[in-house]
Amino acid sequence: MIRTIGLGLIAIAFLSTGQTMLKLGLNEIGGFSLSFRYLLLTKLLQTPWIVFGLVFYALSMVLWLDVLSKLDFSLAFPLMGLNYVFILLIGRFVFHETIGVVRVLGVVLILAGLFVLLSSSPPPPLPPSGR
Repeated sequence: MIRTIGLGLIAIAFLSTGQTMLKLGLNEIGGFSLSFRYLLLTKLLQTPWIVFGLVFYALSMVLWLDVLSKLDFSLAFPLMGLNYVFILLIGRFVFHETIGVVRVLGVVLILAGLFVLLSSSPPPPLPPSGR
């Protein structure tokens, strides 16, 4: 289970990295609108930050499939809450956002909830002895 949770942490780190790269790319090209335009789509796919962001997003998804196949859904999905922690730190140190007490308190509550979930989950069953 520890290996799987470690893989989950890597998947979440890749997800946060991908989102950060997407934000950097969108800042570079001046944003995005849902009104579809071929030129905008072309511009998105020619922006390295966005391309690498999508790659990290895809890698995160592949790793997350492995995590979902091995952990209970009720344990795996709350791990995604760590994304909020990473994004809060990235927002502060990469994008120089102001982080208020309420946001910090929210992240502390998320971490406390994850601690409770992880400490309350039963240990995985032992493999058969092969006798």
